[in-house]
Amino acid sequence: MLSKNITYDRFRFGQVIDDEILKDTFRMRYEVYVDEFGFENKTDHPNGLETDEYEKESIHFACLNETDSVVGTIRLVLHSDKGFPIEHATKLNFPGKKPAPEKIGEISRLTVSKDLRRRKEDGIYGVESYLRKKEGGVLPDDGTIPKEMAGRKNPIIVLGLYKVMIQESMRQGLSHWYMITEKKLYYALKKYGYLFHQIGEPVQYHGERIPYFADIHELLVNLKQENAGMYDFLLNGLEQEYWPRT
Repeated sequence: MLSKNITYDRFRFGQVIDDEILKDTFRMRYEVYVDEFGFENKTDHPNGLETDEYEKESIHFACLNETDSVVGTIRLVLHSDKGFPIEHATKLNFPGKKPAPEKIGEISRLTVSKDLRRRKEDGIYGVESYLRKKEGGVLPDDGTIPKEMAGRKNPIIVLGLYKVMIQESMRQGLSHWYMITEKKLYYALKKYGYLFHQIGEPVQYHGERIPYFADIHELLVNLKQENAGMYDFLLNGLEQEYWPRT
């Protein structure tokens, strides 16, 4: 069962409140992080579920297909006495005054099912066909789009998961996000108006990963100015009391 779920295209997105669906998200993460990409060791996850010490401190979100199978996951790690995962991975250079930790959430474990990453060049998020080569994608750097890729859709799974996550962040009263990820995801989010800032040097963990942060209010103001359609999409379905004053 999903809470506060929304429908986008043929998929449903929402917060996971059901133990069986939560287990399915861990199982899908295992398939991607362990079996497919080899990011994690099988011996560390003998039950076939990819988990770590932050699961109980996290809000989990999932994307379900028409048969209610989990085909996408993301989580938002909240502040606890464990700190945030990103803080243990690299030294952070936070611009300006650092917000109170209880106002921060860390985005992690974005995963898209292999079945929905149909192109051979697709990586873990399936965003490569929307990006130029210099951004980590496959499109020509001159901005042209090959005829065979002209009919591609938006990365529905990624956008839907970010929608339910940003809405819950606003309900929780969060003001900032952390994220440590590949540069290609940064560029994919930037393409749709999500404004993140690099706050540290790249680190080697499952390949090169870069630490970022976002001011949620700044992100929404930028979206409203640069991509009004995406701004409306993100807020559609959110209770009026949580709408930003932009």
